[in-house]
Amino acid sequence: MSIFIPEHIQSLSPYTPGTSIKTVQERHGITDIVKLASNENPLGASPKALEALRNITSDDLSVYPDGGEFLCEAIAQRLNIKKNEVVCYNGSDALLHLMMRCFTVPGDTIVSSEGTFVGYYVATSIANVKRVAIPLTEDYKFDIDGIIAAIDSTTRIVYIANANNPTGTHITKVEFEKLLSALPDSVLLIMDEAYYEYTEIIADDYPNSLLYRRPNMITLRTFSKVYGLASLRVGYAIGPSELIGVMSKSKLTFDPGTLSQIAAVAAMKDNDFLQATVQLNKDGLSLFQDSFAKQGWKISPSVANFSMIDCGTEEKAIQLTNDLEKKGIIVRRLPGFKLPHCVRISTGTQATNERVVSVMKELIAYYA
Repeated sequence: MSIFIPEHIQSLSPYTPGTSIKTVQERHGITDIVKLASNENPLGASPKALEALRNITSDDLSVYPDGGEFLCEAIAQRLNIKKNEVVCYNGSDALLHLMMRCFTVPGDTIVSSEGTFVGYYVATSIANVKRVAIPLTEDYKFDIDGIIAAIDSTTRIVYIANANNPTGTHITKVEFEKLLSALPDSVLLIMDEAYYEYTEIIADDYPNSLLYRRPNMITLRTFSKVYGLASLRVGYAIGPSELIGVMSKSKLTFDPGTLSQIAAVAAMKDNDFLQATVQLNKDGLSLFQDSFAKQGWKISPSVANFSMIDCGTEEKAIQLTNDLEKKGIIVRRLPGFKLPHCVRISTGTQATNERVVSVMKELIAYYA
């Protein structure tokens, strides 16, 4: 090929989406299938969001979006912050890419953990920055002391997913405050809180980073998870106006789209749906964690909306994924997350969760 392609782009591994229900139907000739691979909301989308979308006008489609202005205003009012301290975009992973463009140059160093969000690996690879990956602890948590020790004069950013995807583990208030105290003013801290709404009611020692405003910290959140708007691709970042301003002027002008904003604003007002979602997950996660541990599976101490199973080897992880698929349960293997020996299972409805527990009980004899 005569067209130049940078080496760091050539070396990228394409993202592999989760197996679709249609694929499993065709592969195994079964119809009773549940997809628990992508941490999606088993209750669907907020009814208020759906109603708002039914009332869209012709102008909502034919006129260019405002770049997130009215959604930023709604978020600012809800969180009691200034509008210039929030920026909205096409999902929190798009915001990660944006921050790489705004706050790094090729060759910069970013410190985080092994076994974290696949979008972080993609964003940093495309930005051609150096990743320092601190090993997870034995119980699959971020090693905050190790991360602090790795920060040096070359460090540009520290990235923390709290709760972490795919382990579901979290850093505590004590650990978070320790990190804040040790963080140099010149290092940007990215707190990715995609699972905040789920985790805050499960973990008593979970730190809401918005209660710790810092001039060198940005918090990411999303409407894809608890609000059930994954296909509309809308997330937001909160931080000091100086940094948010840089991101606002650097993002694509019109994104996120108008329909995404309309749905997100309506979803924020649907407290009944929010509470039903987080309670369903709390009950489902408790069932998963307690049952899997009693059955003999090795699991991480998750506080998100999924459980992670450590199968010991990649071969066993592949086999478990296939065995569950044959039973009509689609789960997620984790090679893209740098945990090829592990499998992630999202919580579903009560009936779905009970089905998963029953099937996992049948399968443990082959993996013990």
